[in-house]
Amino acid sequence: MQNQSVLFLTLGGRQLMKNVAFLNVPVELPFEELKSLLMGHIFPVGFWATERAKFNSMITAANIPCREFILQLNKQASKCNYGDRLEEKLYDRLIAGINISLQS
Repeated sequence: MQNQSVLFLTLGGRQLMKNVAFLNVPVELPFEELKSLLMGHIFPVGFWATERAKFNSMITAANIPCREFILQLNKQASKCNYGDRLEEKLYDRLIAGINISLQS
């Protein structure tokens, strides 16, 4: 596992990882933590917040089949970093996003 971290630091750039993991010595961190720090740097929280806002405002149009709406929801949800809550969020958004005329 240590070799994986060293290779990651070499390919990723030593200075970049020093900046991302500024409180720790990058060489001492496990690979998964280095990867997580870098992903947090590339996709900051604001990115996920924006994508979640888009996801939460999705509604289906009258002429869009339900299957197409589900595919659109899945595509947008993949950008939201919901983790273990993904299925619950998809279910909630599907119910909330179905056209009002279909809910009656």
